Amino acid sequence: LADPMSAITDSGGGGDTVIAPMPGLVTSISVEVGQAVTSGQTLMTIEAMKMEHALTAPRDGVIKEILTTTGQQVSVQARLVELEPVDG
Repeated sequence: LADPMSAITDSGGGGDTVIAPMPGLVTSISVEVGQAVTSGQTLMTIEAMKMEHALTAPRDGVIKEILTTTGQQVSVQARLVELEPVDG
């Protein structure tokens, strides 16, 4: 069985884009643009199918762009967060 949560990163983008694994409501955003994050760190939470799902950073990086807001409905495969490499 395929794990829908394993598909949270863009397959062609080297893990730079976090996408919605399913349609849902963004209930919280835990990061801001310019913030350094580590692999596995929670970036945001979406509510789908009456459950909350934490979306995490696919790798270490810096938040380049947040493409959604708290309270927004998102569709499956919607781009939610863009990462850029950590300088240094």
